[in-house]
Amino acid sequence: MVRKQRPNANIQKQVHYSDRFYVVPKTPKVAIIGSPYEVIYNHISYYHKVLASFIELGTAVFVIEVSEVDKVAERLKNLGYESLSEMSAIDFLEKRGEFELFYQFLSYLPGYATKRRLRLKAVLKKGDNPPTLSHLYRSAVWSEREAYDMFGIVFEGHKHLKRILMPDDWVGHPLLKSYPLKGDEHAAWYEVDKIFGKEYREIIGPEQRDSARVDEKDTFNFSKVGHTQEKGLPLEDKAGKYAFEKSAFVKDLHSQEPTELKDRP
Repeated sequence: MVRKQRPNANIQKQVHYSDRFYVVPKTPKVAIIGSPYEVIYNHISYYHKVLASFIELGTAVFVIEVSEVDKVAERLKNLGYESLSEMSAIDFLEKRGEFELFYQFLSYLPGYATKRRLRLKAVLKKGDNPPTLSHLYRSAVWSEREAYDMFGIVFEGHKHLKRILMPDDWVGHPLLKSYPLKGDEHAAWYEVDKIFGKEYREIIGPEQRDSARVDEKDTFNFSKVGHTQEKGLPLEDKAGKYAFEKSAFVKDLHSQEPTELKDRP
């Protein structure tokens, strides 16, 4: 039976290989009013506009305007949330034309045992620049650099906004859903151009970007079953080679006349 071919143009809008009968269960959301987080909500909502609020998996979630992220974060720090444990974004450019920023805060105060974790979420339109939190939290210096490197988001006020994982001259942002899974044309030639130069492209060839590719004749990265030999040597198809390497319990394992040891030598 041949699998039906499907168009890939709208691959960002739908899951390509998901079971059409399976419905992903949604995590339950609990109201903040009446919970230990209510006092934090009252402090925030008195000074800032909260678009939505709920408790999800024991964490309070506040949805706010992206322009107020730095002001709300400063107020949260004064309320005891002195740790920014995580910050990143989700690419919804194809579906909604926007990113979803999220900031995960943590408090270590003894009285905050029932309201330890809090998350801020904000919608960022394509081309807009959110304010930096690097002057409030040291961890934001690295998290915002990673978001810039992976998504191309520019944070206003960041004093050292440059790539942190990819090389400075890299083209594109790898965590965008529009970024090719195997890298673009630039990625395929990057190391060849940097190490040897563009004049060696025809000699060396493009970089192999398919991590799932297995070449049975590649003895440098793989051992050919039934013809094991030292790494990197050219493939030799000799009869009588052992199918497996020797181990502590196996002596001269041959496909025709194997010998099994009863005890460890």
